[in-house]
Amino acid sequence: MKLSIITGALVALLTGIAIAAQSTMTSRVGGIIGDIRTGILINTMGGIAAGSLMLIWLLRDGPQAWKITPVVLGITALSGILGIFIVTGISFSLQRAGIAAGLASVILGQLALSFVIDALGVGGVEPIPISATRILGIVVSGFGVYLLLPKG
Repeated sequence: MKLSIITGALVALLTGIAIAAQSTMTSRVGGIIGDIRTGILINTMGGIAAGSLMLIWLLRDGPQAWKITPVVLGITALSGILGIFIVTGISFSLQRAGIAAGLASVILGQLALSFVIDALGVGGVEPIPISATRILGIVVSGFGVYLLLPKG
């Protein structure tokens, strides 16, 4: 297996750990101040941190290093709006389904859409054909989510 694939998988694993940690904190804060306020507050705090890093980068390398086109600006704006929905949705769902079942459901949603994106080649890479094993992977993941749901 290529080193780049292994490195990518390890970084993805660490990212998953970070998502679980952040989601747990988001769920806790959502229980205290409400889900929508949590989504807005967390994204505001992230925006302040990202804005500070962007300012440092701009001062160091100049604006030409960013190469921000209107298309890039539109995509990132949409992504930011989705980020608010994601944090709010995690705050809402994890309080009700539990951390494991909630995050497994989030991952299942990511898998399902990613499956379609891969098949269409929309993600900027060569299309990955739909196969019985890939479909089975989604079905098994769905069954795993079902098993993790609290029964009661």
